Amino acid sequence: MSAEEMTPKEVEQFLSCARVGHLGLSLKDGSPYVVPVGYAYTDGKIFFHTCNKGLKMNALRQNANVCFEVDETLSDASMFKSVIVFGKAEIISDKAKMIPYLQKLIDKYRSRKLRRLYEQARKKQRKRITSSENLPNNAKQNHKQKMEMKG
Repeated sequence: MSAEEMTPKEVEQFLSCARVGHLGLSLKDGSPYVVPVGYAYTDGKIFFHTCNKGLKMNALRQNANVCFEVDETLSDASMFKSVIVFGKAEIISDKAKMIPYLQKLIDKYRSRKLRRLYEQARKKQRKRITSSENLPNNAKQNHKQKMEMKG
């Protein structure tokens, strides 16, 4: 079976609708690191939300060059499609600038957790930037459990 290139419109549609992407990063020692992320795509930009601490953020702070991949396959893998994007990641720390992106994620996933983050950002945008240390205790515990499961 020959590979067929997707048109720009098909790429836009695919990036807009896919549920999970894979973010490729380079760790401090040069090792590759790929992590699945929920994301949104709009106006030619891919964005995602993550904790302010951890391996992913450390890698992004040290090297903003990233690779982002989205794929879809039939259950028997006889047909698949994928899009791979290379670029530089930008960390947005300003809560006021984050709000439109958080809203796009909420619109895509309709997640209670994302809605709560959006509301927290709106309430605190004029006061100060909130780090992951200021998350409610249950959010810290959930994050810690996830990290322990990853090994």
